[in-house]
Amino acid sequence: MQFSTGALLALAASVASADLVFHVSDFQAACIAHSSQCSYSFGVVKIGSGETTPVQCSAMLTGSNGELPEVTDGTCTDSSRTWTITKFSTNHASGLELAVTEPVTPSSSLVGRYDLLSGTFEMQQTGATTQQVYVGEETEFDLAN
Repeated sequence: MQFSTGALLALAASVASADLVFHVSDFQAACIAHSSQCSYSFGVVKIGSGETTPVQCSAMLTGSNGELPEVTDGTCTDSSRTWTITKFSTNHASGLELAVTEPVTPSSSLVGRYDLLSGTFEMQQTGATTQQVYVGEETEFDLAN
């Protein structure tokens, strides 16, 4: 019985780590003071692929009321990877979800997601304007499928 429990725990640990698909570094998101423009930028590598140099992903978009907008068609430099930012709200949490997608075959893709909780963003006052900025301590994190 002890062997079975240990084997199940080891299997659960390996499955949990297999669910991590991308590693994000240098995540930044902010709306620019005295402007309607907002930017997102980060680097991303595929976990377990041997990649060491992050692919750079970024977007400059128009925000509304100084708030970071959703992104439906984010791109990464010299890569087939794409990304999105979508707002989410549940009974337990709210914020923005980052999703990175990489085509695997013509009919399937690898997708990793990470929730950036609303507490990691703040509205900052700059003169007569306010703008939303990511202030989370974590600028590196893993995306799971």
